[in-house]
Amino acid sequence: MTAASEAQFERLVTPLLRHFSLLLAELGGDLGSLLGEVEIPADDYSECSGGLTYRQTIRLLDTAARHLDCPDLGMRLAIRQRGGAVFGPLGNVMRNSKTFGDAVRFASENTPAHSRAARVWLSEASDRASTFAGHELLLAGTADRAQAIEQLLLIGHLEALEMTGGLARARKIHFRHEPVSPTCLYRRNFGCDVLFGEPADGITFYAEDLSRPIVSHDEYVHRDMTRYIARHFPKQELPVDAEVRGLVLRSLAEGDSSCEGVALALSIHPRTLRRRLREEGLSFQEVKDGVRQELTHYYLERTDLEFHEISEKLGFAEQSIFSRSCQRWFGKSPTRLKRKLRPNGLPVRIGQAK
Repeated sequence: MTAASEAQFERLVTPLLRHFSLLLAELGGDLGSLLGEVEIPADDYSECSGGLTYRQTIRLLDTAARHLDCPDLGMRLAIRQRGGAVFGPLGNVMRNSKTFGDAVRFASENTPAHSRAARVWLSEASDRASTFAGHELLLAGTADRAQAIEQLLLIGHLEALEMTGGLARARKIHFRHEPVSPTCLYRRNFGCDVLFGEPADGITFYAEDLSRPIVSHDEYVHRDMTRYIARHFPKQELPVDAEVRGLVLRSLAEGDSSCEGVALALSIHPRTLRRRLREEGLSFQEVKDGVRQELTHYYLERTDLEFHEISEKLGFAEQSIFSRSCQRWFGKSPTRLKRKLRPNGLPVRIGQAK
């Protein structure tokens, strides 16, 4: 992708930073210095226009959480945004749908109205008793996404409650990352089981949740906003490398993350997939290695997982293969890389709520 097309692909349409500056001020942070550190020009920053890129938003939330020693920053922001128009036009359609299931399905089919760099996908259990609503970021270099993902999933849970008068709610929360806050905070905020180190980020809803009616349903508003989204956010093919990245992320630890497996998921022939990636100047192995490198850096720097656990999460058949790959990618063994990333050798500290 060209720089212009990449910026357009990463653009965040919805105002996920709504109320961020107020929360930052309450915690004693300085917006100007923070924007400077993450290289966001002050003139580009706006909480309501949705003009920042997803990558900028992720980095801003992560940097703020670390500087302020506030590991639950993303969840705090979600709670402050409750009832607000955080999802923009997409949220307007959802809040005027007939049922919560209709709202979730519309969101999964019209993710570009949130950002082309993200994807919401649904997976129904074999007995149809529950549905997993997964959220994927299709960007490279976003291992620091924990704050943004925790914010998004908590907004999803709170919006489900609000749209249905408290009848629909998250039944399980799934995070790909390891906990960054005390586990009691997750339980308090979500009110259900919260699982970490999962193959995908997302929320499990029961079938009864999806059948709940939306209390503010208005068919005329729904029709008008649906037309607005169709006109302003037409469906476009994603860059092939983004599609591959999302599927590799989902299937590394569980499933088939081979070229053949990903091609099958995309309903194309493996040769066609390789050709399309070549047209973007990439190979399948380069994309897959990029995902594994990013996750290796994250696990070694920000978690206390054992090497064999990291190897399993990255889909390696043996820990020795993980070690050789780490040496090839970073010029260091996992042990030496971990020492470089965490020179004090201390365990990862789960911050305390303020």
